Amino acid sequence: MRKRFLITGGCGFVGHHFVEHFLKKTDWEIIILDSLTYAGNLNRVTDIDVFNPKRVKFIWHDLRSPISETTHALIGKFDYVIHLAAESHVDRSLQDAVPFAESNVVGTTNLLEYIKKYQKDCLIRYIGFNTDEVFGPAAEGVYHKETDKFYPSNPYSASKAGQWAMEFAFAHAFKLPISMTHSMNIIGERQNPEKFVPKTVRAILNGEKILLHGKNPSDCSSRCWIHARNVADAVLFLLDKAQTEETYNIVGEEKTVYEIANIISEVIRKRPLKDNEIEWIDYHSARPGHDKRYALDGSKLKKMGWQPPKNLEESLIKTVQWMIEPKNRKWLEI
Repeated sequence: MRKRFLITGGCGFVGHHFVEHFLKKTDWEIIILDSLTYAGNLNRVTDIDVFNPKRVKFIWHDLRSPISETTHALIGKFDYVIHLAAESHVDRSLQDAVPFAESNVVGTTNLLEYIKKYQKDCLIRYIGFNTDEVFGPAAEGVYHKETDKFYPSNPYSASKAGQWAMEFAFAHAFKLPISMTHSMNIIGERQNPEKFVPKTVRAILNGEKILLHGKNPSDCSSRCWIHARNVADAVLFLLDKAQTEETYNIVGEEKTVYEIANIISEVIRKRPLKDNEIEWIDYHSARPGHDKRYALDGSKLKKMGWQPPKNLEESLIKTVQWMIEPKNRKWLEI
């Protein structure tokens, strides 16, 4: 019998890449649960080449409200769930933290209560999706392991720490097959243009200055980056290999924002960035609590046998080339 897979936030940037990957790599039926906020767009799903309406079912629901019996009847029983639905933009959390607590903590709790009530007997694995930012800034040479303490430094990361804690508690208290993940800056096609890569692409296409947090190319923000399809591949691996109450870091490659912007410039302009094309922004004046560097240790998943199918530079070049095609520029809001 074909397995059934529930994905919350499946119309979001990361979520629709999961839908695409699972359509390609499995024969499972996919159920998308999404509230279609500014971050969710059903066109993302229908735009992918392998979209198959016979295998993908969409159900509207806002997880800030409990899942009713009526909505449960639409969902039906499922074998796997990946919880991606979340508020995820740091700058928005600094303007108003309440939606982040509602979506990421209350929303997760409503999902877990629903699973405990309706899905406990059939669920094989739940994967909670989280961020490297819960650990706070990483000093040079430090890569946070899954068991390191949380030190969230903005409302977004604090709400995600709350999500992780609730998932762990439900796994432990109710013996639900729940595992958690941490990932980092994710790139890919159809990303919200407020994010760094599409924002930089749009600035170059419009002849505008590129905004970078830092002082110069050798003193600027550094992040680990990974393509959404690599993340989806790791989660598919974990659905079979993960252990209950365990957390796994899904890790890409570390590069500064200057290095990422320079690769984008090479793709679009066929040359490196010039100094007068960059506007450097002080870390903390631009974003309260801004952390210069985040980094994760990926050795746990690597020892289990997983590594990203594509490297970062190859993924980034392919993504930028896709973004600048005329038919795809609508996703940059150009």
